[in-house]
Amino acid sequence: MRNRIFGAVGVLWGGAILVSGLLRDAPQASEAYARGQSIGFVFGGLLFAVGLYYLIKGKRKQGPAG
Repeated sequence: MRNRIFGAVGVLWGGAILVSGLLRDAPQASEAYARGQSIGFVFGGLLFAVGLYYLIKGKRKQGPAG
């Protein structure tokens, strides 16, 4: 059950990071700032993917005991 909760949190936060990154205008600031934004976007994608994995894995392993 704990993995499913963490998976749901990961999907929500990761999805929020991805949506925020897609809706944000391209920054015209320094190269370091742009790289930080890119790494944050990749982190959001990883968080979303791992959260989705644990949500799906938790549903498959759920047996008769719940």
